[in-house]
Amino acid sequence: MVSRLLVAACVAPGLAGCSLIADSFLTNDFSGDAFPTTVDTASGALLVGIRPGDETAPKRAVLDLLSPFTLVDPLRNVDPSLRQIDVELLGRDPVAGTLTLPRARFPDVQLITLHPCVTTPDAMGNLPNCSVGTQSDPQLIDAVLGADALAGDAVRLRLADNEIFVLADVGGDDAGRSLSCDAVFNAPYRGGGTLVIAGSELPFVNRRITLSACLGPDPDPGAQAPKPTQRGADALFVVSTGIGISILGETAYERYRLAAGDPAALPVASLPIGAVYMPSGLVTGHLGAINRLSLVGAAISNGLSPCRQIYAHHELADGPVAQAPSGMTCSDVTGGDCPCKDGTSTCTVPAIFELTPPAPGVAVLVVPDSNPTLQALRTELRPDQAEVDGVLGTDLLRSAEIDVDYPHDRLLARCTGPGCLARPQMTNVSRDRCAINHCIYGDTDNIGCAN
Repeated sequence: MVSRLLVAACVAPGLAGCSLIADSFLTNDFSGDAFPTTVDTASGALLVGIRPGDETAPKRAVLDLLSPFTLVDPLRNVDPSLRQIDVELLGRDPVAGTLTLPRARFPDVQLITLHPCVTTPDAMGNLPNCSVGTQSDPQLIDAVLGADALAGDAVRLRLADNEIFVLADVGGDDAGRSLSCDAVFNAPYRGGGTLVIAGSELPFVNRRITLSACLGPDPDPGAQAPKPTQRGADALFVVSTGIGISILGETAYERYRLAAGDPAALPVASLPIGAVYMPSGLVTGHLGAINRLSLVGAAISNGLSPCRQIYAHHELADGPVAQAPSGMTCSDVTGGDCPCKDGTSTCTVPAIFELTPPAPGVAVLVVPDSNPTLQALRTELRPDQAEVDGVLGTDLLRSAEIDVDYPHDRLLARCTGPGCLARPQMTNVSRDRCAINHCIYGDTDNIGCAN
């Protein structure tokens, strides 16, 4: 999706209609309701139906929050064009089983007519459908519903139930959501830039969901146990709901192999060949796995790397530093490895979302670092962010419920299944410690609570 759409999105005569793309302060009205929309997630990608306001026939679309644009495929070799029009979201009809049930209406969507993948037209100029999903079971699409259509809304992903929600926003401030045991990721939307279309410049704004991560961190041993040492490889992901398997660059995979001590992690050359369809086309690589992965909030700045943030959270919330007897220093109980950068025993720590799927772990498609999608994302996010290491797919998120809360510039995550643990952000150690441990252990642990 990215590599194609970074070079073709609008044509110059349509620039007057590109307000949502060009103006970061302009948002559409609320589009949905409080009830779920059933989607098709069998391919990993979120498949929905859409119906542009001037058309009667529904189109089969992938809802991809990685895409900053919404488009329909003309299935012909024609120049891109743009129009501003209402778009209806269609979910699965429980009786017919088709993606035809009206569920929300997005007003004034800037709808681009563009073939998203690279294919060869026939003699009549016709183009085949693009696909998403696995190479063995590709799912044809003729549209992409992108993040721009949701500019004024929040999207809740409940993938284990094949459901999404289009909400006005998500209530509660960050402190309240943390007390509710959510992992709050502040300011995760990054990117933006300028497209050059037919010699004209067209800006687009930051809606890429960008999350720091630690690959292969030590597992949490539980309450009253020695806390893990710092282990793992730092990484940066951009989230896509257009693929199931996650994509990881070769260099990041090798960092994981060296840092995590995972005996099952084979060298790239020894991994089997695999592939996945993104809306932009087929991506090939090698099929590997990451035994554990933790997502780490990045907006709280304490000078620590993602893997170091996990160590700090464990130490300060329920580890030796949290349980240090009176009179003992941070250095005494950690052997000199105090978690905070200045050597003290108190510092702010962002939310941690720990994911430990069953063996063999998190499936990844390991691709060359020169992969065009990764290169395009790196170019877009540079220098605001570190180099992008991969694209996080939906398979990893099936044990979680995710709120993409655009109106409040945050992402909220909570666990709904096994192999998942949310550690809320710690903005004040003495105040937050009790609540955090209640979220982690329930009523069985009282670390940091008044007796």
